[in-house]
Amino acid sequence: MPTAPRGARPEEPAPAGDAPRSVDPLAYSWLVALGLMAIGAIAGMLFLHYRDPPSTSSAVSLGALAGVLVLVAAIERVLEPLVHLQLLGADPASAATPAEAETLWSVRVARCLGLAAGLAMLACGFFGFGVVHAFGDSATPRYVDVIVTGLGIGAVTKPWHDLIRGIERWAHRPR
Repeated sequence: MPTAPRGARPEEPAPAGDAPRSVDPLAYSWLVALGLMAIGAIAGMLFLHYRDPPSTSSAVSLGALAGVLVLVAAIERVLEPLVHLQLLGADPASAATPAEAETLWSVRVARCLGLAAGLAMLACGFFGFGVVHAFGDSATPRYVDVIVTGLGIGAVTKPWHDLIRGIERWAHRPR
């Protein structure tokens, strides 16, 4: 009978050897980066709250630019040995395929950005440095200024590194 109800079939259990899917390494690296940024932001805000450094004024905006450049250079120099020792991800040159090289490069970029921004927020909170206040906006809370400045400094470390590397290559070019 084609219209007769069919009996319920028992569900087949999943094979015992199936493990849960692994986590995407790129997504995991961005979560690690966000975690590093959050730790840096919290530590920077705690430094700002308990240390209570003097705030910057708009009269020292050239000093703010100098402070940004010093922090960028210092953080870039901290990241350099960590990258060389492959503590922030494997070297993309060691990959077997171009797709794997792209993934390794993206993982390293995410981790470097997270660590750079976290360190920058920590330093900004410790020194009471904020670019938003330095350029005249006194209505923004200093805590927000620490986060904004830290993210900006963390994002500038890669272009700064590329600039330094280009200057080194130019200075040591064959003549």
